Amino acid sequence: MGHKGGLRHLKRLPAPWFWPIHRKEHTWTPKPDPGAHKSSASLPLQLILRDGLGIARTGREVSKVLSEGKVRVDGGIRRDSNYPVGLMDVVEVPDANLTYRLLPITGRGLSLVRIPKDEAKFKLCRILAKSTVPGGKIQYGLHDGRSLMQPSTGAESSYSINDTLRISIPAQRILNHVKFEKGNLGLVVAGRNLGRTGRIVDWQAGTATRPATVTIEDSTGTKFDTMAAYVFIVGTDKPAIKLEAA
Repeated sequence: MGHKGGLRHLKRLPAPWFWPIHRKEHTWTPKPDPGAHKSSASLPLQLILRDGLGIARTGREVSKVLSEGKVRVDGGIRRDSNYPVGLMDVVEVPDANLTYRLLPITGRGLSLVRIPKDEAKFKLCRILAKSTVPGGKIQYGLHDGRSLMQPSTGAESSYSINDTLRISIPAQRILNHVKFEKGNLGLVVAGRNLGRTGRIVDWQAGTATRPATVTIEDSTGTKFDTMAAYVFIVGTDKPAIKLEAA
């Protein structure tokens, strides 16, 4: 009988390039479980605790730490060592006074950025889908797999795809909304400009054969073009979150 479903294991050589592992030291590496983020755009929690933060030396030690409920992701206790942690997710180890957010860093890919404790109370989510559901409510699908139901009237019904929502965690209450438009600050989360930040100065609509693109001007005055799908809005006058690595 043929094999069904995806593989449950992963070798180190084909693992995503930004994972903090030695490619030839061992053969195998933990593989993220199916979840809110793609395996190619996430880190298993075990790698974060063992290789990223160094609070455990082995997978067994990681499992013990997690079983004791000492690690939170987006405000919720996680006990699965292969839980996928992706873009904008907040990782907390309260006993060690550690709080990090997973962000794209130029030349390093998705990396842990240490953040102040007050930033652990919220996260930024990009709207990927919008639809009307039975009962007349609006359903928003966010980049981290969340679905938020909002009334069909009021400001909450006017949000658009690619806009950014600032939500509280773990309560998932909308705190703020920033539109995807010229003048706002964008963080490039994919492509060759990964990790660069700047203000959107122009926007070109896409066609049937060409995706939408934006022109961004960084803090040095340098302008560059990238796909609109690669830009994550992070603020208006200044970033709503800490972006620089500690």
